[in-house]
Amino acid sequence: MNIAWEGFYTDDFMFDTMGFKELPAKLCQYTSIESLEKILASRSLRFSRLDQMNDPEEATAADVPLAASSVFVSCWSAGDVEHIPMWSMYGRNFEGVRIKLPSNMFAGRESPMVFEKGGAIGSFAGQYSIVRKAPAMSTSGCAIIGPNKIWYSDDPIYRNRNLVFRERGTAYFNPYDLGMVKSTYWAYEEEWRFKIAALAFESHFPDDQYVNEVTLDLVGYPVETNALFIPLDHSALDELEVTLGPRTNAEAMKAVELILEKYAPRATLTRSYIPIR
Repeated sequence: MNIAWEGFYTDDFMFDTMGFKELPAKLCQYTSIESLEKILASRSLRFSRLDQMNDPEEATAADVPLAASSVFVSCWSAGDVEHIPMWSMYGRNFEGVRIKLPSNMFAGRESPMVFEKGGAIGSFAGQYSIVRKAPAMSTSGCAIIGPNKIWYSDDPIYRNRNLVFRERGTAYFNPYDLGMVKSTYWAYEEEWRFKIAALAFESHFPDDQYVNEVTLDLVGYPVETNALFIPLDHSALDELEVTLGPRTNAEAMKAVELILEKYAPRATLTRSYIPIR
């Protein structure tokens, strides 16, 4: 494989280098009680733009400024073990919740499949729209990349990579790796990620003025969409598991019970097993 042209995030890399053999059946997300209610009331998940998230170093590219603005993500973790740093950072200082859903949670319940390039990919029953400043082309689609595990590395070979490759008058755009690498100081998150991209993978264009001065110019012709809301399948909410944070009180527990009774009556509710003052 030519890593420069095809990218490093492949099925072989996932299985052999990262060391896992299958995708997780369920995924977890630490959040606030208010966000839980928004998710269930809308029956949708927010995909946030990477340039608006808490790591300013990720999803950079050597040849496309503001590349992070073209990627939307939903961030998760896997496994049953609770993590104190995650409760602290994302679970409202131990007073929020951890939600667990099946990995095929989106409308239509299509199970993600791992492909040679880019890892797992699936789709949902619906369509998203990503708007850019004209005359740059906007994007619509139903593909969701992931869930794929983040690779944590400080090695320059994985960071700030080229996304565009030119040959014989054609510009090839291969952003498979974009948004899949974070510095090792984020490794405690053990993150799995769903991803939606504004520019299609393995696109190829005439290497002309429009491509170089409009399509690939995310500074002059920015992505105007700030977030995407992807619908969850109603049946996935029947499998929802909610864990109350270690510091949630009786009032918060009652609030969560009422939220679940209204929007996800078949969901299960438990308390964290972590003792903390």
